[in-house]
Amino acid sequence: MKQLILTISFFVLIALCHAQDIIVTSDAQKIEAKILEVSESNVKYKEIDNLEGPTFVLSTQKIISIIYANGKVSLFHESSTIENNNQVTETYPNFLTRLGENYTYQGRVMNRNVYANFLSNNCPSAYEIYHKGHIIAYSGMLLLSAAIGMEIGTLIGGAITRNFSSSMPWIYCALGCTIASIPLFIVGYNKMHKSVDIFNEQCIQSANRTQSYWSIGASGNGVGLVLNF
Repeated sequence: MKQLILTISFFVLIALCHAQDIIVTSDAQKIEAKILEVSESNVKYKEIDNLEGPTFVLSTQKIISIIYANGKVSLFHESSTIENNNQVTETYPNFLTRLGENYTYQGRVMNRNVYANFLSNNCPSAYEIYHKGHIIAYSGMLLLSAAIGMEIGTLIGGAITRNFSSSMPWIYCALGCTIASIPLFIVGYNKMHKSVDIFNEQCIQSANRTQSYWSIGASGNGVGLVLNF
């Protein structure tokens, strides 16, 4: 039972790590925060790693967008008007941002599958590190799933036979799998997240030089709409 509680707590911890808002400023900074209040003139927030600390206030004039923990994106100064021919051109941040499993580029939000295709088409170096991270994290998920299966099976078997002592080797094995999955998750997700920085450092200029369009694409991560540049 303790091992099952530990596993559930681990999942909750992973979810809490992603439950954060991201403020994207006009000078390309990304502030991980908990948004408290948004008004026309400013945004009040707390730093995500110091929720008991001071409340910060940032002018909306210095903010390009806010990516909320639920995936919603609020754009500030999202459009500008060109007087010639009364045309309107949308302007968005010229860099890639991430929040949890969602990635945003030039105002378009991509889930993990679409993002993998996007990198494959536009930034092979970022896709390579993302793909390696995905494999490592997926291996951690398989280990954790095996651990949960062994723990549940052990609890059911012990309840039926009223003898938990014979199941102790399986419990230890499940605990070992749970512990082994943790570094795989950490390394895998760190590599996946690093792909954002690689794209922003190496591939933005080449992506911006071509016209964007949506198409259907497929990779080892799935099938989905792909934003090509």
